[in-house]
Amino acid sequence: MRLGTRLVVVILLLSMIAAPTVAYHQGPPLVENNGNPTAIYGCTCHGVGGPLNGQPSDRAVVSVSGVPIQYEIDVAYELTIKVQDANTLAGESGNVAGGFLMSSGDMGTFTWTEEYDIRPAAGTTDEDSTSRSTSNNISQSDTDADGQWVVTWTAPSEDSGAVFFYVAGNSVDDSGGADEGDYWNILSFSINPPGTVTNADGDDLTTRTVSVGTYENLFVAEISEDQIEHERQMALSADVFLKGNIYYWSSLLFLIVGAVLQREVTERKRGEGPSYLARELAYPQILRRGIAAIVLFYIGVTVKADGGDVMLWSVTFFCSAWAVYGVYRTWLAMNTEPTPDDVM
Repeated sequence: MRLGTRLVVVILLLSMIAAPTVAYHQGPPLVENNGNPTAIYGCTCHGVGGPLNGQPSDRAVVSVSGVPIQYEIDVAYELTIKVQDANTLAGESGNVAGGFLMSSGDMGTFTWTEEYDIRPAAGTTDEDSTSRSTSNNISQSDTDADGQWVVTWTAPSEDSGAVFFYVAGNSVDDSGGADEGDYWNILSFSINPPGTVTNADGDDLTTRTVSVGTYENLFVAEISEDQIEHERQMALSADVFLKGNIYYWSSLLFLIVGAVLQREVTERKRGEGPSYLARELAYPQILRRGIAAIVLFYIGVTVKADGGDVMLWSVTFFCSAWAVYGVYRTWLAMNTEPTPDDVM
């Protein structure tokens, strides 16, 4: 074979080898490497064991809240999906980003808002749909920074028996690849059909939260003393930074205003003023600075009225005042008597 053909073959082989190590940030495939449903068998390209052989880990805590004990026909239920790292929950260093794949066995309908990065799962009939509704599996459309999504599940329009859900959750280190820094787990639960569950008092049945993970991770994770001290130090540093900025900029403002006032007083005592500026040069400067003052003042009023940060609107007002002062100094320069050097 020619050298170019050989290079193409080598590149294709390398890409085939490397492909399994690339993370599916737009959602996992419908089936995993061995042809099994990902929602049931998990994300085997991630986690301990390396690509294509990753094992589930209790370090990945997968939970769904808002799950009804039993569904009612055509009733919508808001479900909150969370994928978290147990280390992060315990206040230690760990992953915060995550992804998921949820299956209801094509029973009922999932809907969601554009606020959440959710899509019909890759490989389903609605994969290329732009609507925010599907009866197929759903997944994240991009890795979520806090591993949390809200989706509405509408129950079937008839009694279809118990509905079984599977959620494959993946807590990732956001490295862009499938590696041992990712931890996945599978949560499975079912919702009973209408009229099959009642309680002794006849009250309405409430929703619940279902989770998977170790008992310690789910219920007895405590914030360590190191984490408490870390949070205290972070709060202290944030307070010092804020006050330091306030004192610094306040001091700088007083120095600038003081220097300007001193110059104005000194010039008046000595009968001095700014250097002469020809009118054909002064008028454009006055116009530019006047427009800048008006625009900055308008921005400052708008930001303050909208409840914006005090540092933002105060700086904007100061810049507007500085532009007005520039108009004043330009006007003085325009009305200053020219010296012989200025005339020449």
